[in-house]
Amino acid sequence: MTSQELTIAFFNRVKKHKLFITSGALILSAVLVVYALKTPITYTSTASIFPLTAGNDNNATSSALSALFSGGDNSTNSFTDEASVNIIELALSRTTRDEVASMKDSSKGNKTIATLLIEDINNHRSFLEPKIEMPSDSFNLIATAAKILKEGLTARINQNNSFVLTYTGRSPELVRTISYGFINKISKFYIDLKREKAKRDFEFATGKVDSLRGVMHSKDNQLISIDKRTLFTNTDKMEFKVPTENLITEKQMLRQQYAVAVANQQNAAYKLQKATPVMKVLDYPEPPYDVQKRSPIIYGVIGFLIGLILTTGYFTFRLFIRYIKEEVNKAIYGKETTSGTQKSHIAA
Repeated sequence: MTSQELTIAFFNRVKKHKLFITSGALILSAVLVVYALKTPITYTSTASIFPLTAGNDNNATSSALSALFSGGDNSTNSFTDEASVNIIELALSRTTRDEVASMKDSSKGNKTIATLLIEDINNHRSFLEPKIEMPSDSFNLIATAAKILKEGLTARINQNNSFVLTYTGRSPELVRTISYGFINKISKFYIDLKREKAKRDFEFATGKVDSLRGVMHSKDNQLISIDKRTLFTNTDKMEFKVPTENLITEKQMLRQQYAVAVANQQNAAYKLQKATPVMKVLDYPEPPYDVQKRSPIIYGVIGFLIGLILTTGYFTFRLFIRYIKEEVNKAIYGKETTSGTQKSHIAA
């Protein structure tokens, strides 16, 4: 069989079974059109967050943003220099997702976000998606919702070093609620982190001051006690003079440490007073959202083309197999093995 004979046989097969080929293509096209129509519409919100801090966090060489995100690499970005907390890991963490899922929406009958999320998926699921059973206990409910939230949540830092948070869901109202929930939880964590760090620094400095003050008082009591015991003795003797000089020297050293500790305490108190960072949302997760919907026209055309290819291949597959076998025999034995029966098949 030559290539010309193969082409003629191919078109003869297609012409003979054109009704089945067209029917198969139309059926597959209709299936994909129904799939596109039944696929739920998704809405994606986008929010960018910027920290506003006080004091020397905003200077010429280190902006407030660099205080929150150190560097441009997603793997090294952290909230502060003191606490290395990756903001992307925080946004995607199980703890944050659990807290968002546990939130209650007063406008929806005080239901939790977890309950609303599962109900929304069941109400907007495609015919290929199984229904999600509502867990009976709160722990499994929150765990299920946290897993669903992870699938629709993305967090990144763009080229301008802004933290961008996106969430994709099937209901614009719920997308808005969940997006604000994540923003509030991330902001609260950052603010609590700054305040907790300043509070612990102040408590440590205060404890150091109180400790040194207590030691200085003990040295004073020792000096007073020595003075009382040596009231009618010669204090110029070495046995009385050396302990007094040592105590005075120790007290001078303690006084220097006490001065440094008091300065650190005042500095920590100042930081505690100004540790009031604000997480400013630059782009709010408000409508209009990025809507994604599968086009039934495109899916219908794709289904029709795929159906044509599959059904045509089904009716002409044996023809190509026979052609390949004859070409292999010709290459090995140097002769064509097409029989009269095969020629009749080609003519058909």
